[in-house]
Amino acid sequence: MKTSIVIATYNKLEYTQLCIESIRKFTSQHDYEIIVVDNHSTDDTVAWLSVQSDIKAIFNEENLGFPKACNQGIEISTGDNILLLNNDTIVTENWLTNLLTCLYSSEEVGAVGSVTNSCSYGQSIQVPYQSIEEMYQFAAQFNQSSNPELWEERLKLVGYCMLMKKQVLDEVGLLDERFTPGNYEDDDLSLRIKLAGYKLYLCKDTFIHHFGSVSFRKDAEAYNKLLRTNQDKFLEKWGFDPERAIIYNGLVKQIEAAPNDSIHILEIGSGCGGTLLYIKNQFPRAEVYGVEPNTFAAKVAGKVTSHIYLSLDEVLDLHKEGFFDIIITGNLWGLNEKSVENIKLLQKLLNDNGQLIVMAPNLLHYRNIKKMITGSIAPSELQNWKLSDIEVTFKAADLLELEITGLVEDVFPQDREFLQRLAEMAGLNSTQPYEIHNYLVKARKSNKNQSVKSLINNLLLQNEVQSSVNKLAKIDAEAILNVIEDAGHAQEVELLNYIAVQFIEHRKPDLALPFLSRAFELDAGHDPTLFNLGLAMYTQGHDQLALDWLSLISNRDDKLEYWVKQIEAGLYAKSYEKHKLKFLLRRLENDVEGEASLAELLRMLGNGEVTIEEISQIVENDMVEKSQLLTQLAVSCYEHELQDMVFPFFEKALEFDSDNQDALFHLSFILYKFGEFDSARLYLDRVFIKNNEIDDLKQKLGLSDLIIVNHLVKMNQSLDL
Repeated sequence: MKTSIVIATYNKLEYTQLCIESIRKFTSQHDYEIIVVDNHSTDDTVAWLSVQSDIKAIFNEENLGFPKACNQGIEISTGDNILLLNNDTIVTENWLTNLLTCLYSSEEVGAVGSVTNSCSYGQSIQVPYQSIEEMYQFAAQFNQSSNPELWEERLKLVGYCMLMKKQVLDEVGLLDERFTPGNYEDDDLSLRIKLAGYKLYLCKDTFIHHFGSVSFRKDAEAYNKLLRTNQDKFLEKWGFDPERAIIYNGLVKQIEAAPNDSIHILEIGSGCGGTLLYIKNQFPRAEVYGVEPNTFAAKVAGKVTSHIYLSLDEVLDLHKEGFFDIIITGNLWGLNEKSVENIKLLQKLLNDNGQLIVMAPNLLHYRNIKKMITGSIAPSELQNWKLSDIEVTFKAADLLELEITGLVEDVFPQDREFLQRLAEMAGLNSTQPYEIHNYLVKARKSNKNQSVKSLINNLLLQNEVQSSVNKLAKIDAEAILNVIEDAGHAQEVELLNYIAVQFIEHRKPDLALPFLSRAFELDAGHDPTLFNLGLAMYTQGHDQLALDWLSLISNRDDKLEYWVKQIEAGLYAKSYEKHKLKFLLRRLENDVEGEASLAELLRMLGNGEVTIEEISQIVENDMVEKSQLLTQLAVSCYEHELQDMVFPFFEKALEFDSDNQDALFHLSFILYKFGEFDSARLYLDRVFIKNNEIDDLKQKLGLSDLIIVNHLVKMNQSLDL
């Protein structure tokens, strides 16, 4: 059995040589031929190919593109199999052996492909190597033997390394040359093979190296334009966008089920069935169903499962409420007046413990905001979701245990400044809310009481404790208390304490209080309840309240005394720090060793030992020259580069005395230094005293009238006095 290896080339001789040499080295055990079709290379490719005795070569007088070149090679091939191989690949040990084993494992198999280090559509894997030699060692280990458990059925294969039976290619036809010079011809060919009734497999037991888009990536703009052009050609030919072959593997990974569970899974917007096929690979015993309104894409998805419907209404007509264990969708319907009603339909289709997993596009993604500003945003994009919309809508649809995760994607460097300004205008310290492209939303339809009982039992049996605590934390405390009360537990007070302790131990002490309060209502003299109330108060920083609760305990053992002493020590330390802070501020106000006091205050601020709020409270309650003292601190923070504290101190200073001339001048001067000329003028206009420094600053600002500056909104908000 012979394999014809067809390679199209255009320049990049060094890659072609590496590719050919690796074929010769690692394919000697097979009957094969190498066919190279050169698209009028201008380097030494033609000269080198001309002297290679083991290569059939075709030399085109112009660049005819990848599909045409491949077809030329196929037409002169003599093999039983056709292998399309990019010239920017390096094949490896056992590569062809493993691929052929999969290809001939069944008459149903029409084409197979390998995994690599650089590829789209989930055909790439993480690799550890740093050199070609290390790559060979890695691949030798990776490709040791063919393993059917590592064959994954696919909707399409990327054409950098695609092995097909010649008879299958004869049946479905050659590459479609309308996609010249390249891109989407492999999507098209895969689709034709699939529709002819054959299966395509990704061999995850076979690795080759791929440099990746060597010919195309030199001109990214032209490459992207070509992608759009050929995408349109694909849409014109097939009636659907090639993106409908997408695999939402991230959604599938959220499914909470064992691999061998017999479950019913419905995908809304299943496209050509790529995700459904992925689900079948991950959950072999699952029955998959899909809703796809595009009739052409639905026809392809019908090759994956017979349960394909054109509308959700068909599903509702054919399947009773509670039929599905899982419902997923990679693009949630747009937000409108029917959103709650639509999601309620999905909720009805779920069984009592069913899971809804969806992707909701973020309305406030920075690219959408850019489109809003320029007026180019599409009406459908305006129906994307905000975080608050998701929370309100899903809760209104009676879906519980809502988990929302923001998914970010890489930001173009030129967009970083725009993102930063968005965050500043919103008063945020992070740009992440605008980097979120989609929200991953998980919700569960469940019998709330049964779910609560199950979670409590997990805690009692110490099963999945962390997960159970996290899930209980998302359920209203009153609902949990009602379940405990209705259960008529013989040791209700002990159970309430047990749940409270779990929250305390998992750093959620505030959530423990409702359970401890109910336990105290049931038995005010229960020492463990009193102790846990004290512990909960202490862990939240309420030391005196903690001591008050602990003082009510009747049985005073060594454990209790240890905690009392520890809390008293902490209380004393806090009291000392408070008195120390007051002492330093008073010395600074009265200029008694003022420099040393100021240095210590700045050190404490810089280390986070004290906060602006703590200082402001002491100044308000105990100082005389309130505004002047805070002004001095603001200026000192500026001089010592504690920039985040400068404007809050000025704000507090002007709250106590809005006409403090010293504060107004220094604030204006610092704003000027920051380039905030308009804001600096506003405050300088309120300065009535005269001196050289003030006159000099006014002159500088007067000369800056024509300067246009983008305001730092964060500062403006801090100074909204």
